[in-house]
Amino acid sequence: MGIKKKIKKIYKEYLINKNFGKFETKITIKKNWDKINLNRVALINSAVSNILKQKKTCNYLEIGCDDNYVFNSVGLPLKSKTGVDPRNGGNYRIKSDDFFKINKKKFDVIFVDGLHHYDQCQRDVINSLNCLNKKGFLFIHDLLPLDWRMELVPRIQGRWNGDVWKVGLELAKSKNLKFYIADMDSGVGFLQKTKDKFTYTKIDNLKNLRFIDYLKIYKQLPVIDAERALHKIING
Repeated sequence: MGIKKKIKKIYKEYLINKNFGKFETKITIKKNWDKINLNRVALINSAVSNILKQKKTCNYLEIGCDDNYVFNSVGLPLKSKTGVDPRNGGNYRIKSDDFFKINKKKFDVIFVDGLHHYDQCQRDVINSLNCLNKKGFLFIHDLLPLDWRMELVPRIQGRWNGDVWKVGLELAKSKNLKFYIADMDSGVGFLQKTKDKFTYTKIDNLKNLRFIDYLKIYKQLPVIDAERALHKIING
């Protein structure tokens, strides 16, 4: 069953049974992201440029390529790009967990935008950190949901963040990682390792938290404005 049909099926179940009613809240977070003339591609390409200033090559990895919007926009030759997606886009038709089991390559810039489930994103991020070169950049998309439908797992609509914000919360508390979230484009997380040896801090009892809980703790996330994020990436 295709992803669009799955979404329609789940949403139909929601309308009939109101199975997700306990997660509903009228509270939304207002953002003017459409007025910011920057997006995730701009940040990623700035990181690529930063790496190319330091050395002649830049190896790029993307987890979750979909329609190749980002993958095709990264300014590198195809031989320097690895795109992993079990359904569409990229150049490796494989699940991310399986890719990391066989991968022996190191990367300078990594973009994680795969399945927007907390546990899957957590694995993708940890696996990515383990194959990230020194001074490399890791990006994670969709860390700032704006309402309960965007945050809900399972997915019930097209525009969707899922609950990957929980990974952002864990990264903010992890050791030897310099981590920020750019307040733009659904929340673009980015980080660098400050030491080769890092500690990813897992937080107990995050699994069952929902948007109503996110509203209470999202200010703990290291959110910065888009221009400041760009400045940090350009200057490494």
